[in-house]
Amino acid sequence: MTGLVLFFGMAGIVVASSLAMLFSRDFVRSVLFLLLSLGTFAGLYALLDATFLALLQLFLYAGGVTVVLVFVVMLTHPRVGDFRSLLQRQTAYATLAVIAVSVPLLDSLLRLAATLPAAGAAATTSDLARALVGTYAAPFELSSVVLLAALVGAVYLAREAE
Repeated sequence: MTGLVLFFGMAGIVVASSLAMLFSRDFVRSVLFLLLSLGTFAGLYALLDATFLALLQLFLYAGGVTVVLVFVVMLTHPRVGDFRSLLQRQTAYATLAVIAVSVPLLDSLLRLAATLPAAGAAATTSDLARALVGTYAAPFELSSVVLLAALVGAVYLAREAE
């Protein structure tokens, strides 16, 4: 029973911090809400006994990506007069980009879900490594390209605002 309460509590924190990140007008606060969301995801993974994924989430995403985003924000000094006008002209392009990335990613996730063992079977770290480096190497690398594109886009937006 306590596991269920913890799960829904953490899920609520993830949803609340994600919404706060999206609607925050300050870039630094947005990054801090992102850190809270990613850290809580690591807690969810730990709650589900996926220790490897929890540590990966903490080290790579909550640690590495967030630190890079903080440096991008701090070094570029983004000054945006009207946040709504900055994003308004990019809405159509962003929608197309989300669709173009989501469809193959969703397909890859559904294929991966079909090959994973049942919930009762224990998967080892070597099974996960074989799946990521073998069969699903392309989607794994595609996700790193998407993260790189997001960082380059953040730098571009910050430079354009100056």
